[in-house]
Amino acid sequence: MDEKRPQAYLDLINKLLACPAGKEAEVLDANPELIDDGFLNTMRQVAEGLAEEGDENSAAFLNTIGSHLADLMQLESVPTINSQIDLLIQLLLATEESEGDPEIIYPLLRKNAKLLDKGFIEVLQNWSSKTIGEVEPEEAEDIGILISALSSLLQDWTLGDRANNLEIAIAGYEVGVELLKPETFPEEWAATQYNLGNAYTERASEDVTKNIEMAIECYEKALQIYDSEVFPQEWAMTQNNLGNALCERIEGNKLENIDTAIKCYEAALKIHTHETFPQAWEMTQNNLNSAYEAKNKSLMSNE
Repeated sequence: MDEKRPQAYLDLINKLLACPAGKEAEVLDANPELIDDGFLNTMRQVAEGLAEEGDENSAAFLNTIGSHLADLMQLESVPTINSQIDLLIQLLLATEESEGDPEIIYPLLRKNAKLLDKGFIEVLQNWSSKTIGEVEPEEAEDIGILISALSSLLQDWTLGDRANNLEIAIAGYEVGVELLKPETFPEEWAATQYNLGNAYTERASEDVTKNIEMAIECYEKALQIYDSEVFPQEWAMTQNNLGNALCERIEGNKLENIDTAIKCYEAALKIHTHETFPQAWEMTQNNLNSAYEAKNKSLMSNE
C-alpha cells in the first residue's frame, strides 16, 4: 500500500468530523480515490477509538457514514459490461492526456478495482475489435499504443488482484502487437513485444511450458528492432531476459538452451559493463554465473 494512504484516510475522516452538517457528501465526492475497503476499515477503527473515549456521537456518525458507503460499494461491486466499457474508455483517455502518468492512472484503478475482473479481458478484446473496424489504420495504431501503455501500467500496479491485472495486461499487449506494425512504429512494437515477453514469464496460472515458449518468441521479435547501436540498453535487457527464459525452457535440449542463454548474457554484458551500469552488470553477471552452474550440473548428471 502507498505509505501516505493511511494518513490520507485519517485526514479525510477528520474533514468529515469537522464539516458542517449536510456537507458530508461534498467532502466524500471531493476525494473519490480514497473511498475503498481500506478507508472503511480505518473509519471503523477511528469510531471504535472514539467510543472508547466516550465520544459516542462522533462514533455513531462515522459508523453511519461507513455503513452507507459499504452499501454503495456493494451495489457498485457487481461489474456490468457497460461499466467496464466506460472504465476502459476513461483509462485510455486518461493515459493519452497524462502521457501514461501513474499518479493519474493508479487512483482510477484503485477506485474501480472491482471492475478489473476476468470479464474485463473480454470487454477489452471485444471493444478493441469493434473499434478498430470502425477507424482508419493510422488511428488503429494510435489505439494500439494507448492500450499497450495502459497494459504496462497495469502490469506494474502493485494493488488489486495481481493475477487478474496480469491477465488484463497480457490481453492488452496481445491487442497492441496486432495493431502496431514494426514498419511504422518500430520502437513501440518492440517495447510491447518485450513487455509481453516479461508478462508471459511472470504468468504462473497456466501452462508454464507454453508461456516460456511465447516469451522467447516475443523477445526474439523485439530483437528484430532492438540492436546494440541504436537501442543499446533495450537490446541488453532483452538479451538478459531472453537468457532467463532459455534457462527456464522445458522444451528442446537443456544443454543447448543453457549454451544459448550464456551467449545472451555475454552479449548483454557488452552493454551492461561494471563502469557504466553497475546494477545491471551485477544482475546479468549473476545470471551468467547461474547459467554456468546449471550447465555444470547438467553435464555431471549426463556422465
